[in-house]
Amino acid sequence: MESWIYISGISLAFSIPGLLFAYYSVILFLSTFRYPRSLSEGSLPGDPPFVSILIATFNEKLVIASTLEAIKSLDYPRDKLLVVIADDSSDETVEVIDNKLLELNSLGIQSVVSRRKGRAGFKSGALNRAAPLLKGDYVLLLDADSTVSADVLKRGLSATSHDPRIGFVSFRVGHYNREQNLTTRLFALQLDQGDTVSKMGAYSIDAPYSFQGGFVLISMAVLRRVGFWSNDSIVEDADLSCKIYCAGYRGVYLSNVRIFSEDPSSLEVWKKQAARVAQGWAKCAIANGPKILKCKNLSIWRRIVLFSTLVGPFQGLSWVVVTFVSALGLILGLSAPSDSIFSSPTYIIIVTLPVLSFFASGVYALYIQKIMSPHNLALLPLLSYTSSCMTTAIMIGFLNGIRGKTGFFFRTPKHGLMTHRNKQYHRDIRLDRIAIAEGAFAAVALAMSIFVLLDGVWALALTLAGFGTLTLKSMNLSKNLKNIV
Repeated sequence: MESWIYISGISLAFSIPGLLFAYYSVILFLSTFRYPRSLSEGSLPGDPPFVSILIATFNEKLVIASTLEAIKSLDYPRDKLLVVIADDSSDETVEVIDNKLLELNSLGIQSVVSRRKGRAGFKSGALNRAAPLLKGDYVLLLDADSTVSADVLKRGLSATSHDPRIGFVSFRVGHYNREQNLTTRLFALQLDQGDTVSKMGAYSIDAPYSFQGGFVLISMAVLRRVGFWSNDSIVEDADLSCKIYCAGYRGVYLSNVRIFSEDPSSLEVWKKQAARVAQGWAKCAIANGPKILKCKNLSIWRRIVLFSTLVGPFQGLSWVVVTFVSALGLILGLSAPSDSIFSSPTYIIIVTLPVLSFFASGVYALYIQKIMSPHNLALLPLLSYTSSCMTTAIMIGFLNGIRGKTGFFFRTPKHGLMTHRNKQYHRDIRLDRIAIAEGAFAAVALAMSIFVLLDGVWALALTLAGFGTLTLKSMNLSKNLKNIV
């Protein structure tokens, strides 16, 4: 068998899963037009249920005070609230929390803190340690930088009456530092689009999706039934989502109810966050895959969707294998330019259609939130920039997760509304192994793009050149080198 057949076979084998996921995203986008807009317009019973608010913190002195302050403004009976802080902090955060809890208690809002020695299990370990303190019918999970709106509980609880199978209510992610810089604006737009497609679309067709841990209201009965959090998970929200769906429950998504949080303000931090999520989701897929695929509480197509969601970061690996193998085949003379899948108009059209849907869903996400302005629309072409420059980090994170590596638990720096950045800000985003791999892949891609262009396969050449250029640009090498010295 000729070598070009092997190369085409490998390329197609890695392309097909990524394309299936991409076209499922197209289906989700089209499904958003069926999303019911009146989900949060129900009413509460005469005797509102008791709600616990659970917040995990670790050295969050710049943001936790604002989070706790916002709880004071909740439009909900204060004698029906309990605030539980799962605090692993080792800095001034301890004093900030203690002072704020005194304030809450003086206002009639029960407030307690759970502390432990060490950080076994990281966030999920802290949550499990605090779980015995929870009481009531529901628990509102917040991150240390989450800012709630006054009506979030009333509107969230009213949505639980739509279906007896509802195990959780997830809210749209808001962005209180959206306009800080270009990176925060892009990150906010990406989450706007992701929430719109993966949550509005999934709810509309009763498909499973992963909620985000700082933006969700969960039934206490369901939480107890699934055994709370898995201690060894670095993506405790995705893991818990899987357990809830496998137990026969579903989620409801409220597109028009926001909980605000802080977006990462640099691409370096964003990439580290993306790599951590990819690693965690891959480990979650390995740990929960057999259970998901055998779950009788889910239909076959829902099992496939839930498992596929967890292996979504495979697309980064898929793209690297397809482009690099195709390019090497041309450069080494193992395949002719006419044999490359990138020379096929059919393949290019198939790949392009989900890209068009990607941009259309971005426009729709801005439209439904009533923030579709030239200022925000101008960001849409740059989304491909962020996607491209994060490919290597996501691929490495995914492979580390598949291999079961624990890796370094990178905690996203939080600064609240402060603009000051201290000298520790770049400590964890200096040039590390992932950054070195990014530079190496980018340099190789740029070199190969020249040879591929000489062979006349322009689509592949542009893809490689764009990836290499954007990745190197995103690394801010001069700034990182300065921070190492």
